[in-house]
Amino acid sequence: MPIALRVSVVSLLGLLGLAGLVQLPLVPPLATRTGAATDRVLADLASQEAQQDARARANAVLGRFVGGEITRYFWGGFTGYLDVLGLEPPEDMQARISEAPQQVQLLLIPRDGGERYVALVQAEDGIPRGVACSGTGSPGRFERRGDQLQCPRGWRPLELRSAGGRA
Repeated sequence: MPIALRVSVVSLLGLLGLAGLVQLPLVPPLATRTGAATDRVLADLASQEAQQDARARANAVLGRFVGGEITRYFWGGFTGYLDVLGLEPPEDMQARISEAPQQVQLLLIPRDGGERYVALVQAEDGIPRGVACSGTGSPGRFERRGDQLQCPRGWRPLELRSAGGRA
């Protein structure tokens, strides 16, 4: 065991010595650097993190909305009220629900603009189907391809997670 430890220490010291010989520059972590370029990179990273957080919160609400509406359909029909499903929209998003015969749609609009989130649950021939999407602007028409609903043109599907964490 002591031999293995010695070999590890010698290897580590050898690597440090090699790094010094080839003069590898040691750059401080991004958060400790200064300058306009660094500030822009940090602002971009913060914006991306905020967008990912918003997408995750919207995805959770949309997933529960789709599952709740499908369940409600089998118990008597869709509902146009989030509180009936035990849901609340994220604090920084406005929720708009629209109902039509045999379908219900939830649109989540972030207060700061940017990406929007929509879920549609539609029953056809007594079978409810749902889809959730993200995009910009107003969602267009949802298409049905085979036995699945498709996102409007220009919008991307969101992977809905079940309560157990699986898709």
